[in-house]
Amino acid sequence: MWHDGSDREREGSRQMTVTETPPEDGTTAGDAPAARPTTSIERLLGGADHTTLGRAFVVAGLAWFAVAIVARLVVGIDMVADNGVLGGALGVVSNSARVVGPLGLIGALTGVLFVLVPLQLGSPAISYPRAAALSFWTWLLAMGVFVVSVAFDGGVGGANTEAARLGNVSLGALFASLALAAVCVATTVVTHRPAGMGLARVPFLSWAALLGSSLWIVTLSSAFAHVVVGHVSRARAPGLAENFLNGILWLTRAPAVYVLAIPVLGIAIDVVSASTGTKVKLYGVAQGVVGAFAVLSIGVWAQSDRSVNTIVWSLFALGIGLPILGLLGLVGDAARRGRFRLTPAVPLVVVSILLLLGSVVAGLLWSLNLAGSGTLFGLDVRLLGAAQVTFVGASVVTGVLAALFHWAPQFWGGPVRSGPAYAAAGLTILGGGLLATVVLVQGIVQRDGVRTANEVFGVFVILASLAYLLGVLSALSAVRGAAADPSGDDEIVQGETLEWALPTPAHGDRIPDDLPAVESPYPLAADDPTTEVAR
Repeated sequence: MWHDGSDREREGSRQMTVTETPPEDGTTAGDAPAARPTTSIERLLGGADHTTLGRAFVVAGLAWFAVAIVARLVVGIDMVADNGVLGGALGVVSNSARVVGPLGLIGALTGVLFVLVPLQLGSPAISYPRAAALSFWTWLLAMGVFVVSVAFDGGVGGANTEAARLGNVSLGALFASLALAAVCVATTVVTHRPAGMGLARVPFLSWAALLGSSLWIVTLSSAFAHVVVGHVSRARAPGLAENFLNGILWLTRAPAVYVLAIPVLGIAIDVVSASTGTKVKLYGVAQGVVGAFAVLSIGVWAQSDRSVNTIVWSLFALGIGLPILGLLGLVGDAARRGRFRLTPAVPLVVVSILLLLGSVVAGLLWSLNLAGSGTLFGLDVRLLGAAQVTFVGASVVTGVLAALFHWAPQFWGGPVRSGPAYAAAGLTILGGGLLATVVLVQGIVQRDGVRTANEVFGVFVILASLAYLLGVLSALSAVRGAAADPSGDDEIVQGETLEWALPTPAHGDRIPDDLPAVESPYPLAADDPTTEVAR
């Protein structure tokens, strides 16, 4: 059917009338629809924001550590049942738990550093953000692959060659990913500091992060080299197990095991300083104490049994107690001079320092045993090494939880509830301290390889593991509650370093561009010129 020109003109007029009428919401027809806000999952999968990656690292790290505690619980049940539960798999589960636990804790501690270090430096991003994202996803995937290999009699010490090789490859990926994350943290402290903030004015957590991450790179790289050598030269299951004992197990004993806890010292000083409202009196001395602890935790030289049976090893294993005592003195001085206020983070950081002393006690016993070429008392040095890493692991757990509770506004948007937080702190302290003490006493009592009172020790392992597990799960529940309802009534502790001046929860893009030059280690202090502009 044909239409004349008047019909076409009327049709165009009707179309113009429709398009020229503004919609009721005030937008025009050509306007694009409003962008949908991205979810946290989308930001994690597609972005490289250091705060999002850090929170994911923390939650996943504590979850993997909980898996290791469950494995310890099963080992305790097997001890009570006189090896009637795990049977030949006892060694695989026990040794693999000593891998999953510490590497999960390094991941959780890395998450704390990812979130807080750039904020303390006033940096909108972490160095190499894409590499930071790669480190997280590689670590998460490799940890899952390692656990799967354990289920198929691989992991560490398994009899299945294919599963053992899979576990060895995933172990190498874990070392590489955590070393890459450490590169991002160390580079951030070195290159992202604002004007006026020399290393002498860096907040203690960032200072300890620089020292700790630098040594993580060296230590984990050495362990990665052993993984590669073992995979090439000892490709079958027995050879890989021997390679772990001779080339990688040194990570879990003094002095290398203390590398894991270096950032905890920075957390402890910052938490106590903010909770008491006092500045550290001798800032340089405090930095030196953390530096001395870092130097005495260098352990790449003590990888063989021959290097352990030396006076140098004993000096390192015992000398590290001096900076720990010095740190206790700094904490006590801050509490004496300030207005002490109890928060869930305070007992956690104090106990974290004391737990490090427990590890030093295990080193002392090992050194005394060395006086007779390892036979003076007949102590089980393998269990003494396990006690060392258990004490240090308990220290790191309490330090991580202290950071999550103390900096809860930056992590979750509001303070954690005091009740659940105190419960989590008490259970974690009880479980970690008891489990480490049980392993230490085992190393003293069960001499010459005789498993004296193994069933009794198994009962204590079960009780300690249950308390430990409940504490970690309670902590995750407490921080989840803070994230779900950040408008809590609990008072927020205010510190005097830059992260406390930012909107919460923290995001990298919220850092102001016009930060003034920093003129003291406490830029937000009332007597600092930075205060007015930063706030």
